[in-house]
Amino acid sequence: MRTAFDQRECQNLKNALGKEWLETNGLGGFACSSIIGANVRKQSGWLIAALRPPVERFVLLSKIEDRVVVNNHEVHLSTNIYPGTVFPHGFNIQNEFRLRPWPTFRYVSHDFAVERSICLIQGENTVVISYQNTGSPAPIEIKARPLLAFREYNDLAERNDDVNFKVDQAAGVISVQPYPKLPRLYFSGTPFTCEVKPDWYKRFQYPVEQERGLDFEEDLFTAFELTFKLRAGETAHLIVSTENRTDAGKLLEAERKRRKAYEKEPDPTRQALLIAADSFIARRGKEATTVLAGYPWFTDWGRDTMIALPGLTLTSGKFAVAKKILLSFARYIDRGMIPNVFPDAGETPEYNTVDASLWFVVAAWNYWQASGDAAGAKELLPALSEVVKFYRDGTRYDIFADRDGLISAGTPGTQLTWMDVKVEGYVPTPRHGKPVEINALWLNALLMLAEMEEKLANDIQAAVILRKLADQVAKSFVKTFWNAEGGYLFDVVQGNFRDPAIRPNQIFVVSLPHSPLDKAQQKAVFDVVTKHLLTPYGLRSLARGHEKYAGRYTGSTFKRDCAYHQGTVWGWLIGPYCDAYAKVNGTGKQQKKEIAGLLTGLIAHLDEAGLGSVSEIFEADAPHRPVGCFAQAWSVSELLRAYDTYVK
Repeated sequence: MRTAFDQRECQNLKNALGKEWLETNGLGGFACSSIIGANVRKQSGWLIAALRPPVERFVLLSKIEDRVVVNNHEVHLSTNIYPGTVFPHGFNIQNEFRLRPWPTFRYVSHDFAVERSICLIQGENTVVISYQNTGSPAPIEIKARPLLAFREYNDLAERNDDVNFKVDQAAGVISVQPYPKLPRLYFSGTPFTCEVKPDWYKRFQYPVEQERGLDFEEDLFTAFELTFKLRAGETAHLIVSTENRTDAGKLLEAERKRRKAYEKEPDPTRQALLIAADSFIARRGKEATTVLAGYPWFTDWGRDTMIALPGLTLTSGKFAVAKKILLSFARYIDRGMIPNVFPDAGETPEYNTVDASLWFVVAAWNYWQASGDAAGAKELLPALSEVVKFYRDGTRYDIFADRDGLISAGTPGTQLTWMDVKVEGYVPTPRHGKPVEINALWLNALLMLAEMEEKLANDIQAAVILRKLADQVAKSFVKTFWNAEGGYLFDVVQGNFRDPAIRPNQIFVVSLPHSPLDKAQQKAVFDVVTKHLLTPYGLRSLARGHEKYAGRYTGSTFKRDCAYHQGTVWGWLIGPYCDAYAKVNGTGKQQKKEIAGLLTGLIAHLDEAGLGSVSEIFEADAPHRPVGCFAQAWSVSELLRAYDTYVK
């Protein structure tokens, strides 16, 4: 993938605003903005701190309003969007943006050449902003005004006259605490002069929010302005942190060393995907490890974590991380269910999903198969057994094994599968009853647990019971879901109703290790999915021609939510599709070449939207505009897993 963007791209405003960079800190905190430093969404910012990792995220430092003074002449580096105008116009002198080793912006005028870089520090709510005078005959001054938000990352700030503008200065460190319930923010680094200049900057506009039909204007405040003096070749560092840090050099050197480890990977595509994969791994609390579902707004979700875990950790050999994630979720298991979501506020998780716990069993089995860690897998057995027991006997949300052995879940109005949108009481994709992929997962969970009971616990009797139930499930599955007329699988069965909508959920019946279908049926399902759902960026969530098909993902929140699973392309589905391709067609040299071709669209996408990452979704109709989160864990993980399995 590309890691540098030239003057032509930086000075094309529309192009530049559509390319965003991301820095993460392993705590749930992050920084992101456009390649010209203009913030484009409410979650843009140079320091979004996770005050209770990985949640309670607050935009503390929105950005720095900076300019260069040389020969008594001022030139702005910043770019902002205001009503009807763009000001200042720093992008007009920007001739490069580099993504690696961290976001770096290069500005060139007749009088100077300056680089600004932004580096988030791993394990801390700390960002180091650096200015280097890369070419100026005369000394220059950097004038930097921190623009502060101090608000929850999904909100917007308005002018508030109660904000505390007091600036504390001691031993070269400046600090502010605008609100008593939020942390103090420290500024330190290269020697500077400070002028206290409290003020408000009003009506910043964020085009991504405007396009999404949401509130899109914000007011930011500043308390002071810093001045750095730089001769040619000199660099100034500014540390902004919730801790009192003064060691910019050590912080940056540690980050260089940590990030340099990725350079050992010679394949540039795989290197980019490994970097992206690590951005989703985060600490939960003091000891647990979790996966953030996506940036810039998702936290950790059980379903997303278990689907993403193989690609994020197993193919790259990060078995210790995988085990820690699995054990972290095992601690929260309740009535056979792992949490679907940990809320941003409060400790009580939500258990409102039918598939997360089944994916947990699959992920644990995959961990055992990939790592060979029998002791670690055995440690997970009690939790896995609890999943199967409660799903068989019944648990919350009317999840239970029916007389035919198949899992039934939910009632009208409940949304328990991954197609889970419910907006203003309306359910766009009702899937209560017996969903096809849930029962494919159920069959695999039974057979995987049977294998683990036999080989890890030497419990032959338990294995026999599980396999007997699996036999019943397999027979009932074909009888219930096979659509003989169409040559594919019904999506969901509710009593006598069998939903004939062509959706990608049936691909898992082929892609998972154990399938109840014979070879001819597997090929038929694969062919239908290929014909109706395959795109260069993944699988559509609904075939064209269906009355609910939505080709575009635009408009109000209600309209977009209604389109979320009605045709919208999901990048993560490329992984199971490639697995299904390999099952049906084999994995010879030619087949692997064809699988590589299936991944080219998503690999090229690494240069778009969230640079170096993969978006959550794409519009159903060509040219398949990327939308939703610009960096999604399961999109990255499934692309990396498929790449590692079939291409590298």
